[in-house]
Parts: sequence; C-alpha cells; structure tokens
Amino acid sequence: MASKKIYFVSDIHLGNRFLPNPLEEEKKMVKWLDSIKNDAAAIYFLGDVFDYWYEYKYVAPRGNVRFLGKIAELSDSGVEIHILIGNHDIWMFGYLSEEVGAIIHRKPFTVELYGKNFFLGHGDEVGRRPFKYRFIQGMFRNRFLQVLYATIHPRWSFGFARGWSLHSRKSGLAAEKIQLAQLRTARALEDFAKSYLQTHLDIHFFVFGHIHILLDRALSPSSRLIITGDWMHLFSYAVWDGENLSLRHEK
Repeated sequence: MASKKIYFVSDIHLGNRFLPNPLEEEKKMVKWLDSIKNDAAAIYFLGDVFDYWYEYKYVAPRGNVRFLGKIAELSDSGVEIHILIGNHDIWMFGYLSEEVGAIIHRKPFTVELYGKNFFLGHGDEVGRRPFKYRFIQGMFRNRFLQVLYATIHPRWSFGFARGWSLHSRKSGLAAEKIQLAQLRTARALEDFAKSYLQTHLDIHFFVFGHIHILLDRALSPSSRLIITGDWMHLFSYAVWDGENLSLRHEK
C-alpha cells in the first residue's frame, strides 16, 4: 500500500443554479479537500467541475473562490491537481493552470499510478454518442468558434450559457428519461472499454464520470470499469491506495 493516495472525483457542477444551495455544495467540497490534503498525492477531477466555465483573456467566471483557493493551497503544498475538461466546462484555457497550478487535460489519456495503468476521461468523448451530441460537442471545441464566442460581452454570454444549462436540466427531469440515458451511456462506455482492451491489454482501470451514477464492473480478470458518480447528490469519489480502487461517499 502506498503512503499517499490518489483521488478521483467528477461532476461537481459548481455554481449550478438548479441546486437549492450551490454555496453549501462548494463548502462541502472544500471541507472534503481539506480532509484529504495530508494523505493525497494527486487529485483527478474528471470533468464538469463547474456547471459553466468560460475564460476571456482578462475575465474569469465569478464565484467558486473557496474551491479555487483550496486547490491552489493543495497545489502549493505539493498535491498534483489534474482537471479534465467536461461537457460543461470545455472552455478552460490558461487561468486555472497559471493561477492555481492545475494540470489541464483536454482529451482522455492513460497514466500509470503506483504500478497500474489507468484510462481516464470525462466519459462524453468516447463510445457511441448521438450525432446531435457529437455535432454540438465539435462546435464547442472548435477553436475558431471559441474565438468568435469570446467577442460577445460576458454579460450576455454568461447569461445565455447559464440559462441554457438550467433549461436543459428542467427539460430532462423525467426520472425514466434520465435513467435510460444513464444506462445507455454506461453500456457505451463498457463497450468502448472492452473494445479498447483488445489492443491495449495492459489497462487495469477505466475511470469516468459524466453520467452521475456509481459503477464498478469487471471487464476482465485484470481490468475494471469505474464510474465515480457525482458531487451534486451522491457526494461520491474513488480512491486508489496502490492496492485497492474503491468507491466512497462523503457524509
């Protein structure tokens, strides 16, 4: 067992106006980060840390100061902070790396952690995805369109993006619809992982977020698929100590 641990958490959605008290959600995340700071070697935020994030050259989104201050503190103390972009916070450029010391990942990647190989991603970049989703995702990730979007005053662009996010959540409230989408995406991620293993036999763990469920499924005798849940309702995360990768809840 390693002396320090590796943590994985996803889908915090800081600033989400759909929650009754977004500030309490942020405070709970900061409290958790404070509780693990002495035994954490690295923390991997697997996407959708923010419900909306767009950096202009001289402007960053308002709020989240407790969270940003805490990860800056952890980074300064030697804890590696890794942030993968999600579908809600694609537009990370230089602010988080320059101001808080985070390492930003724009694509899924593999990394060796304490002798095991991990494939890490948000979960919306791989596997079967509807054409409409892939089309919109391609637009959001297009650098030319990002530059055009940056010409819109933040007063209008932030209001538009937050309104769209809130409308999207309200329109998808039916429990059956949500569950079907989660199961469909979970199957797509499992199919992707199994296919990937055919040419990359040395991957021991596939770890994703995105679909707000907890999943720990064996893919082969030596490989597992982990989905880390969320920090909106489940307050869940995964921790790797060099021997065991386990899913946990923060109380």
